Amino acid sequence: MKHCQSFKAILSAIILCVAGFSEIAFSTVVDFETTPAILLGSTSFGTAGAAQTIEIDGGLTFKGGVVIGLPTFLPMTPFATSPNYYATANHPSGGVVGDPSLSATLSIDIAPSFGATTIEGLLLNGLNRSGSYTIEAFSNGILVDSDSLNNLSPNLSSGFDVFRLDSNGLPITSVLFSPDLIDGEWDYFIDTIIINESILTAVPIPASIWLFVTGIAGIIGFRKSCNRTIV
Repeated sequence: MKHCQSFKAILSAIILCVAGFSEIAFSTVVDFETTPAILLGSTSFGTAGAAQTIEIDGGLTFKGGVVIGLPTFLPMTPFATSPNYYATANHPSGGVVGDPSLSATLSIDIAPSFGATTIEGLLLNGLNRSGSYTIEAFSNGILVDSDSLNNLSPNLSSGFDVFRLDSNGLPITSVLFSPDLIDGEWDYFIDTIIINESILTAVPIPASIWLFVTGIAGIIGFRKSCNRTIV
């Protein structure tokens, strides 16, 4: 009888642990088309209007940018989901100027209950010059990881890369995207933001470009080994 009671107690503890883990560890892919449900965005910053705050059930909030649909000047990438991107831009020296409410820094606020510990995604350089970007993850205001995308090619010359943030188990509560801001100019897009899952497994890709993707994965791992922030 005692053995039976002990077994029941252990089984109950295991069930509670599994249930508790499932409540705090969500896996989500944000594509700005189906998650959340958004119609086709404007094709240019000049007509897109003011910055849009995008909220997603479960505790994700994107701020600082606007939804752009079917931009014609971005490179083809294996992970982008057509047609929408979340983006921001400002060109003081000429060209298309976005609404003044657009921010140079895009941000993601994440509820602690979401249990985010890894975040991956795609960043595309919208400039007609090379650009560098820093992506930082914070846990309740404390920097827990960062990734640097240095010297991305211009917008029509494969100017994109995949970033990865890993908090080593701490809950990520915010993410900041920062451009290099040369001459006060910025122009970039994010897409396919994936939480608690790898972009390689979360986004189906054609077999014909799998070799290219695995090369990207190798570059990400090498860059992270060189650029990892120690906290």
